[in-house]
Amino acid sequence: MSKKVINNKNKILKNTLTLSIICCGLLFSCGGHKKTVEFEEGLYVNDSSEILVIDEAGINEMISHDPTFENTLLYKNAIYEPSIHSVQLHPLRFEMGNPLIHLCFKDSLLLSFDDHSSDPQNYAYTLIHCNADWTPSELMESEYLEGFYEEPITDYQFSFNTIQNYVHYQTVIPSNNLKPTLSGNYLLIVFKENQKDRPILSQRMMIIDEKVSVKGSVKRATDLEQRNYQHEIDFSIHHDGYEIDNPFGEIIPVITQNSRWDNAISGLQAVFVKNDEIVYDYEDENLFDGGNEYRFFDIQSLRYLSERLADIRFETDTHKVVLRTDEARRFQRYSGLVQDINGKRLIRVQEGSRNAIEADYALVHFTLPYEHEISHGDLYVFGQISDYGFPESHRMTYNLEKNYYEVNIYLKQGYYNYEYVLKKYEGGNINRFIEGSHYQTVNDYHIYIYHRPTGESYDQLIGIQKLTSKDLL
Repeated sequence: MSKKVINNKNKILKNTLTLSIICCGLLFSCGGHKKTVEFEEGLYVNDSSEILVIDEAGINEMISHDPTFENTLLYKNAIYEPSIHSVQLHPLRFEMGNPLIHLCFKDSLLLSFDDHSSDPQNYAYTLIHCNADWTPSELMESEYLEGFYEEPITDYQFSFNTIQNYVHYQTVIPSNNLKPTLSGNYLLIVFKENQKDRPILSQRMMIIDEKVSVKGSVKRATDLEQRNYQHEIDFSIHHDGYEIDNPFGEIIPVITQNSRWDNAISGLQAVFVKNDEIVYDYEDENLFDGGNEYRFFDIQSLRYLSERLADIRFETDTHKVVLRTDEARRFQRYSGLVQDINGKRLIRVQEGSRNAIEADYALVHFTLPYEHEISHGDLYVFGQISDYGFPESHRMTYNLEKNYYEVNIYLKQGYYNYEYVLKKYEGGNINRFIEGSHYQTVNDYHIYIYHRPTGESYDQLIGIQKLTSKDLL
């Protein structure tokens, strides 16, 4: 059996941030469904960070050469237009949650993004049903959507009192006019009305119809050589009253770490089956590098230097923020002093009350000293700050004169977690290369259970379990 990669203290934050961290233990909640009719700040809990650097004021000239800006649909979180920023999809009123809701639709998702264009646009969205591996399923729209196949996004508002002007859009999913009817993975795409073949952004989301329960544990790797560096995820599926004819062929488990899909584990087969229990207990195939606690910085205010900021200045119609120089941590001991939020970001503005439209943008400078240029891969600033992907705007370049890697990223005000990940030229992404790896690191893990019964043409999402290495065995 092999491991398969799918397509994929520091100073305590202010009270609002602390509250969000406390809420992080929850995944989702079945509250009352509410449709947004017009812009309501109360619906907006947080906005995401940037995926790409803009070029509107000469901030980054390489944007025109960025291959990310292509309209060819990718079945992952992506941005296809340089004016689009701060995309986020999360449970309504719970910005720290994963984009997952129940098929009962007693809960909902909030999609939000900023458009740095001058004028409002007529945007719409649709959903595409996907398999467990995020390839498109064979289903027709009529088989998984009820109502219309497109829904306009009419809820928007202009930025207020910001240097960077933008239009903020948001919408609640599902709507009364467009409802998915099946569980599974979905790709949400946004486009200008009547231009469905030219998406401006795409986001992954999941709909679950719980049929089984999942019990699991996180423990140190059984392998003695990796015991100090890796986490082992064991679990079992309990399906009392739910029929699974062929547990070895019908069930598709997927394990993710800190909401990442680039290093997800799939392809696991049941070790044994007994009564109504399917057991997945491995020693090698279910291992994740523990990694390290995430780095952080706070730009809720652009007037005052917070702990990780070296300088804030205003140049050429934009704020520029210089972070304190980082260092490689591969050979350092685990400190456990960092209170991270497992790679997430929180859009916040200290000098305002409406985070969605009063948070400004700043060009943030990252530096990482390294004795030579790495020959076998590229370094990226990674986390929810990059939407857990590898956009060109987050790739670092090597400064031969100063012997360090650097990059400027255009970001909305808030609190950010991040780390440095090496993306190898021959494939594979390595956290350990810069950050090191420790079994003591606190990570969140999600086990997703998909089921394709014999004769069916799509993968149902029937179970989920969230684990944390805080409870390490």
